[in-house]
Amino acid sequence: MVGERATTQVKVNGVDTSFILDTGAFFNFMSRAEAGALKLPLSPPPYDMRMRGIGGSSDVKVARVNDFGMLDTVFHNVLFLAGGSDAGRGALGANMLDSADLELDLAHGKVTLFQPDGCQKSALAYWSTGRNYQVADLHAGYGNGSDRRSFVDVTINGRNFRALLDSGATATLIDRRAAERAGIDLDESGVKAGPRIHGIGDKSDQTWIVPVDKFSVGTETIQHSQMLVMDGRIGDGSTDILLGVDFMLAHHIYIANSQKKMYFTYNGGRVFSLDTASIGTNEPAAAAAKDAGDEPRAAADYALRGQARLARGELANARSDLDAAIRLDPNNANDYLIRARDLAASKQPDAALADLDKAIQLDPKNFDALLMRARMRHAKKDLAGAAADVAAARPLAPSGSMQSFAIAQLYVAIGQPAEALPLLDDWIRMHRDDATLGNALNARCWGRALANQSLKGALHDCREAIKRDGDRPAYLDSLGLVYLRMGNDAEAIQAYQLALVHLPKSAWTHYGLGLAEAHSGKAGAGEAEIAVARALDKTIDAQVARYGLLSAGAPAATSSAGAPPAK
Repeated sequence: MVGERATTQVKVNGVDTSFILDTGAFFNFMSRAEAGALKLPLSPPPYDMRMRGIGGSSDVKVARVNDFGMLDTVFHNVLFLAGGSDAGRGALGANMLDSADLELDLAHGKVTLFQPDGCQKSALAYWSTGRNYQVADLHAGYGNGSDRRSFVDVTINGRNFRALLDSGATATLIDRRAAERAGIDLDESGVKAGPRIHGIGDKSDQTWIVPVDKFSVGTETIQHSQMLVMDGRIGDGSTDILLGVDFMLAHHIYIANSQKKMYFTYNGGRVFSLDTASIGTNEPAAAAAKDAGDEPRAAADYALRGQARLARGELANARSDLDAAIRLDPNNANDYLIRARDLAASKQPDAALADLDKAIQLDPKNFDALLMRARMRHAKKDLAGAAADVAAARPLAPSGSMQSFAIAQLYVAIGQPAEALPLLDDWIRMHRDDATLGNALNARCWGRALANQSLKGALHDCREAIKRDGDRPAYLDSLGLVYLRMGNDAEAIQAYQLALVHLPKSAWTHYGLGLAEAHSGKAGAGEAEIAVARALDKTIDAQVARYGLLSAGAPAATSSAGAPPAK
């Protein structure tokens, strides 16, 4: 597990990388930017094919991998669809993962393909000796047999629905129409707004965290849980629910395609990732999630289980496993990186930074460790240290990749927006149909406005982002700074006032509004807004002074000035 993603190490024409294991994708896929970074030629698909998923559909090209290495085996002429929004990694779909029986033991970091022989009448939950196991019937995918994805029947509050087993979904997800059929009222007091999510398409959808009284899969029933409802369709609308990686981490699963059945046992702990009340407070005992004979022995096994436990929010158990892995193999940089993530989540930043220092000492080109340390140094206002890490990570990120986008965002955050702009140019050029394009356009708008460069281009970026995604507060805040730079104070005031409706504690937004009002002759109102900004952030004058935005009578900038908020 990398965060909430089930991944595996692969070789693409000899290049080491990691891909997502995505049983919810009917075919292997990657973004066009990923194909470009891996130097894979693209060709037209048959029959004007398109991929469809959350957020809409996307046209695709076909990428061919001559030599694809996975699980100590090299496959030749492996095809991938290339297109859609960028997940940061390629993905292995059901065409490969469900080509035989598939065992998902994500709690121990293991995925195994089986070719059973003579097992047609046998129960295949082989690990459950002496334990109860659950079973559900599998239903075929769509089309003429080319869709190997696995579907199961589930019930919510007594109503029947069709669910897709989707290891590529970071959380179990219910279509809004299905939720309403199950009697879930999104206007009830217990419903909370969730994050916006996106998939293969170029749109994002709002989600809600909702209480669910009763959820059943096969012979298992889960009561009084919290789940995620999406305000949109899943694919073409024929699928009601995605059973995501949270469900799979909570179970040991055997997808018996040979029998059209799914066998599974419960590992303990929370089942759905939105059950946030139990994070870190209801961790199963160390033995609760183990199967007979499966207690780790090697460092790699401890590390894999530790990553899985971290993904489930079991911080103490995860750290115990990672401590064991490091004791057995003290020279594995990645184990220190994963433990640093656990320590950061446990609110122990100094210990996390010490582990990151060790990870980078062992592997100076560990991009993820450099990126995390840069973010943590920035949070501690160590801008020089963060800048050093960003500079070291930059050459490791392929042009136009999600990694380069992260580097660009950090350059803006540490007060070097001019360095971010060429990276954002490349990313935007390669992701014109990406669901996160609006965020990238806003980042470039903000960076250009801070650097006082290409203000007409910045205005176009902000307007395009707002046209795509609506009046998001961060976009309006960026737009206000562009208008302020251009001397259009009336438009700046309007944009800032709209942003402040949702960003009342943003010192930069109050300060920008105060400057615009002062410039337009409203000295009293301007001084009041700037006073609010100073009350919110005592370093705000020093921050804005770095960009030539200091108000009249403000103190001079100092070398310890902070940086603007990241966008």
